[in-house]
Order: sequence, then structure tokens, then C-alpha cells
Amino acid sequence: MISLSDNFTLHEFTRSQTAARLGKRVTIDLTSLEYANLVTLCKEVLQPLRGLLYRPITITSGYRPAWLNEAVGGSDHSAHLEGRAADIVISGMTPRDVAFHLAHSGLPFDQCIVEFGQWVHISIAKPGEEPRRQVLTASKRGNATIYKDGL
Repeated sequence: MISLSDNFTLHEFTRSQTAARLGKRVTIDLTSLEYANLVTLCKEVLQPLRGLLYRPITITSGYRPAWLNEAVGGSDHSAHLEGRAADIVISGMTPRDVAFHLAHSGLPFDQCIVEFGQWVHISIAKPGEEPRRQVLTASKRGNATIYKDGL
């Protein structure tokens, strides 16, 4: 099993129920920028967040190759495509509470989005860019996804 940090493995970021339903596997080149981004995401944001909250973090969506991103209806510009994002849940905490703690942590995240009250999307900036530390809440209005600043 390939470790990305003390408590996160590559498997957590490449498993996908959607891929399994399609009869496909998510793979990643260990020399790729996407893999390096996953390591950075884990070491700089997710592992410290786990330590801050004293709770395990479950990755519900991690790295997505283009075919998987399309299958799940992800944005063409999704940070998941570059290994810079994860959707997470933490047992015993609401997504809003997780986002609140992350927003006040000082950790170098790019975006923290409470999505539909169900999970938290956390991303890091592109290499060489400064993290925006943007906090958003996403909700559905009809077929459209609406993003508002803050929690």
C-alpha cells in the first residue's frame, strides 16, 4: 500500500464506486504532477486537519481522471483532475463544522466548499500559486449549483 502521509494512502484517493460500476480502475503514474499534488494535499492540509480535529477523515472522492470526472458530472476545471482536491466527511461532525475548523486553522487550502450539506470539498492551489483560502457553500437551485461566500 502506498502512503501519501502518516494516515492517508493512495488507495483512498483512487477508489471509486462510479469507476467500479463502469468496470474501470483509477490509476495514477507515481512520477506525475497529479501524484505529487496528492502528496502535497495530504501532507500540508489533510494530515494537519486530522491532527487538529483528532478524528479520522474519510475521502469520498479524490483523484479523477477525465473519464471519471465526466461520469460523475464534475467541472471541466475541477481540481480533482489534477490531484489537488478531495471530498471528505468526518464521522461525528457536520460538514459545516469541518469547514469552520478548516477556515480558522491557518492551513494552506485553496478552496473549502460545503457541498449540499453532505461533504466538504478541500483543494490546494496549483504549484507556485498562493492559496486563496476561499470558503464557499454550494446548494442546488433547480438544476443549477449556486455558490455563496462563507458558511
